[in-house]
Amino acid sequence: DNDFIVNYANLAALKFLDLTSEELVGKPFSVTNQPKCDELLRLCMESEEALTDDLIEKIEGRKVYFDIVAAPKKEQSGAVLVLQDKSSHYRILEMRKDFIANASHELKTPITIIRGFAETLHDNPTLPEDTTVEITSKIVRNCLRMTSLIKDLLTLADIEHLSESRLTVCDLIHLIDNCEQMLHDAHPTAIVNIDIENGKDFNIIADSQLLELAVINLIENAAKYSNPPAHITISLRHLGEKVELSVTDKGIGIPKEDIENVFHRFYTVDKAHSQKMGGSGLGLSLVETIIDKHLGKIWVESEVGKGTTFTMQLPIKRRMIK
Repeated sequence: DNDFIVNYANLAALKFLDLTSEELVGKPFSVTNQPKCDELLRLCMESEEALTDDLIEKIEGRKVYFDIVAAPKKEQSGAVLVLQDKSSHYRILEMRKDFIANASHELKTPITIIRGFAETLHDNPTLPEDTTVEITSKIVRNCLRMTSLIKDLLTLADIEHLSESRLTVCDLIHLIDNCEQMLHDAHPTAIVNIDIENGKDFNIIADSQLLELAVINLIENAAKYSNPPAHITISLRHLGEKVELSVTDKGIGIPKEDIENVFHRFYTVDKAHSQKMGGSGLGLSLVETIIDKHLGKIWVESEVGKGTTFTMQLPIKRRMIK
């Protein structure tokens, strides 16, 4: 009201302000400890016009973005304050900015390297043969790195437009066998143990090509980040209306502070190692996006020096894709 006494607050407001109805309703607005909202309300009452602003708060360790609207009530009887959580909108905008910046950076680095070595060859045509071989191998390696990055970027864009028509019956046992064969082509010394629950049917409705891409990404990571020979276990279980597939290795592990970021695009725990292995930094982001599009979920557990387990759960029955 005009005396800045709170007359009403809905449940969402109480939750955001971390106050009970008894602590807020009938009390001065100042108990909310929101100076920006307080100022906006005062300006709104003085000008008798609706005013807007934004607010960023840290709640339970994460940033929450609010759009604020202060609107005067009829006959100068006070004002209404609306705070709308727009976190998902702002987060998407931030992700787009980060994605463009990261993609540009990741492409710029190999291009710079390739140009530098190409100019060296152009300006020094009489370089020794072993030096020329070393330079050209680095050029080829960086070309392959760019190719991998562009391929992953295109796959990410393709996944975003995944349609129902691409869903078919997918045999997860057959899919795992295919992935194991592909892994041995790249890592012949890898030791893979497949642990499948007996007597169960593991046919689900999915895009088999995308799921295969997700699983091969996980087991290739397990091999890359393990000292050879890599020891990898692939487990398959039924959980009611879901199936659970996990990939476990005995590799170098992921530090606790990095676990929450491993699915972020272009995030790598060990950037030097990732670049050496030709990684684009998009592999786990691809995996998470694929699982999300199949209405599943994925998480990771890891201990440095002991190994890592990635676990995904997927619904068995056909459902609409988001």
